[in-house]
Amino acid sequence: MREVAYNFAYLDEQTKRMIRRAILKGVAVPGYQVPFASREMPMPYGWGTGGVQLTAACLVPEDSLKVIDQGADDTTNAVSIRKFFQRTAGVAVTEATAEATLIQTRHRIPETPLTEGQILVYQ
Repeated sequence: MREVAYNFAYLDEQTKRMIRRAILKGVAVPGYQVPFASREMPMPYGWGTGGVQLTAACLVPEDSLKVIDQGADDTTNAVSIRKFFQRTAGVAVTEATAEATLIQTRHRIPETPLTEGQILVYQ
């Protein structure tokens, strides 16, 4: 059980709803560029804070999270983001693409084909 000192996955529920609505517009309306004001996150800009916010908005307690950075699971960025969500959401993490329900990646997509039910957040 995680110690509750902040919202699940860090962001407040109103912000998560706003992000999910923006995602839906971006997917549903061809060519629509979604205006998005990034929230303050407890990590440096340039570490993919926009992708982290999308991940936080989509993450549920039952998820298994995989984080890829520059095609690897063991980079400083990937490890830090994975630990961030372990601490703020208490979700399971994995390095196996097939076991992940939510995959956050930067610069590269997984080589393993995704299956139905998996979400890919591409920073």
